[in-house]
Amino acid sequence: MPETVVHFQIRMPPVLHEQLASWAKEDKASLNALIVGILEKAIEHHAKTPSA
Repeated sequence: MPETVVHFQIRMPPVLHEQLASWAKEDKASLNALIVGILEKAIEHHAKTPSA
């Protein structure tokens, strides 16, 4: 069964967009793939961090 894809828009400052786009280009990845990877790592980090 294919994975469901969710689309959403995010507003960000132009400078942040430029930095992320540059990073994605350096990594030869799409901006979407870069942001998804960053979010996945953040979720993993959050899951490993004990709650206060």
